[in-house]
Amino acid sequence: MKDKDRKSIHISYDGVDYTLMYTVASIRKMERDGFDFTNMEKNIVNVGFDLFSGAFIAKHNYVPEKVRDEIYLAVKTENEQGQNLLECLADMLKDELEFIVNKPQGNVSWTMA
Repeated sequence: MKDKDRKSIHISYDGVDYTLMYTVASIRKMERDGFDFTNMEKNIVNVGFDLFSGAFIAKHNYVPEKVRDEIYLAVKTENEQGQNLLECLADMLKDELEFIVNKPQGNVSWTMA
């Protein structure tokens, strides 16, 4: 999936613009770093921070965790359209996971010996 086809969240904080999104690579990094996609309801305290922080990986991986947490605590829960931040992050994550699971047919042939 190309970035232009992905849903994203745009935030301006302390004079810096951020585009938050998930990619295959960012989801793989989240999983390697211990994010448990199957138990999000059980980790309710951390899941918001983790989803928000994970959305930085694709475009702003250089932003320290401390700054990501500051932004998360400062950002509004809902935007002007009444959309909930965590629901939007979860929806973006779901779309990327569906893309991974149902990836389009490639054009590289293979055989098994």
